[in-house]
This record gives sequence, structure tokens and C-alpha cells, in this order.
Amino acid sequence: MRTAGFPCRRLGCELAFQVVDQRSMAALNAASALRSEHEVSAHGYHHVRIVSEPSYTPYQRSKVKPAAAK
Repeated sequence: MRTAGFPCRRLGCELAFQVVDQRSMAALNAASALRSEHEVSAHGYHHVRIVSEPSYTPYQRSKVKPAAAK
């Protein structure tokens, strides 16, 4: 059973890489790098990022410019 962290993306592999410090971006990047390294060395798997669609942004009010002084 997989647990929290970065699980290996290869079907059938149960390995997951833990983020040591949940508040650290460096720890997050390190766990991701370890997962990628494992996937390449153990499975020969190179992840291909899917081109994402533009994200939905709800209507945002435009800032009203102050009237010009006369």
C-alpha cells in the first residue's frame, strides 16, 4: 500500500519518497528528484509532462483609476 509522499509513477511499484520537512521547498524538491532518479534507474521510465490547458480564473474587478485633476 502506498503512503503519503511522492509515489513511484510506475504501475506495480510500491515505493514512495517522503518529504522530510513539510515546510521546506528544498525537501520537497529533493523527494521529487529522488523519485525521478528511482524511476529512471529502476524502471527506465522518463515522465513526460502533459501540456496543461489554461487554468480558469474567475472574474477579477479591474482597478478604478483616479480621475485626472483639472
